[in-house]
Amino acid sequence: MLSRLQDFLSRHRRKFIVTGVLVGGTIFAARYAQRRFVEFQEKQAREFFERTRRTTHFESTEKTCNQVILGMGEEMCQAVLRECSTEELLEQLRQNPKNKLELWEDMKIVAFTRLATYVYASSMLVIALRVQLNLLGGYIYRDIMTEQKQVTDELKQQYLSLIRHFITESGIRDLARYIRTQVIAVTKTMPLSQQLSLGDLEQLFWSLQMAINADTRRDPNSRMSKYLLPSQNPSHSPLLQKMFNETLDLLESEDAIGVCSHNVSRGFVLACDAIAESMGETLQHLPQAEVQTQQEQNLKFNQAGSSGAKNTKSLNGLENNNLLNINRVLLALAKLIPIISGLTSRGFDTTSRPHNLPTQLLTFYVVAEKTKTLGANVYESFSSA
Repeated sequence: MLSRLQDFLSRHRRKFIVTGVLVGGTIFAARYAQRRFVEFQEKQAREFFERTRRTTHFESTEKTCNQVILGMGEEMCQAVLRECSTEELLEQLRQNPKNKLELWEDMKIVAFTRLATYVYASSMLVIALRVQLNLLGGYIYRDIMTEQKQVTDELKQQYLSLIRHFITESGIRDLARYIRTQVIAVTKTMPLSQQLSLGDLEQLFWSLQMAINADTRRDPNSRMSKYLLPSQNPSHSPLLQKMFNETLDLLESEDAIGVCSHNVSRGFVLACDAIAESMGETLQHLPQAEVQTQQEQNLKFNQAGSSGAKNTKSLNGLENNNLLNINRVLLALAKLIPIISGLTSRGFDTTSRPHNLPTQLLTFYVVAEKTKTLGANVYESFSSA
């Protein structure tokens, strides 16, 4: 019996070896696959929790960023009003002086300077704080993940206080004075009696924007850091110096320059819309003779744009419809100056309805998709570095 069993095992030894290898290999492979699958699931779970944690932290950073922007926006608007004040000029004009024409010329310069300064300064402040808060948020998130404490409360305060240079020191002052020189250059040949339409005003703003951006040494788009931050870091902390240098690089990057340029262009469009609305309100209070003049001008525009065909619509019919095409209304520059000055005479105020122009500009830049994307990219880069 035993000999027959040995003989059977001897004859089928290779089969038993192969079968054993196959069975053992299968068991090993199954256990290995199961272990790898468990590791994959654990990795996926860790990545999911990390993404969720990062997303939550980023959303918290964005919320804080919006609050800081709106809080500092009020201070920025007050700084612009101080630098581009019209109170003294208005007081002199009320006294009906002999140099009234010169004062109105000064009013023209200040009104356009203040509007353009709001457009640029609001965009620059929003971009700077988006960059700063998201860069800082990325460093804080890395501290959380590595259980370190590199970013102290003192360092946070020192880093965020760098933007004070723009508001309380020479930033806005230098920006407003540079814009003023370009306003003078663009508007010096425009008499107060010149009749302007909305299209003419848009062209004027475009020319002003091109003039401001032309100086590569002082262009607020490509040289934001020149106005926003001090020339050097006042602290001796190595980490703060590193963050300061990284902020400079980000503000001078093509992405930041592109976002600022886009925001500024959109800001002047918002300004034109606000001016058009104010022009409509002004026309409602004009004497009937001036309304008649505007209707006649509209009729001439319609006749000129009819490709040579005679316009059969009567002036009386136009009056009965009580419609004026605001895009074809002409107003003297002297009448546009109070409108522009009035739009920018108040600071940031979220409680006013409707919002004034400085409030519209700042809130628009805060929710602008390109600005938010820039902040998200900064956070992503520094939170995962």
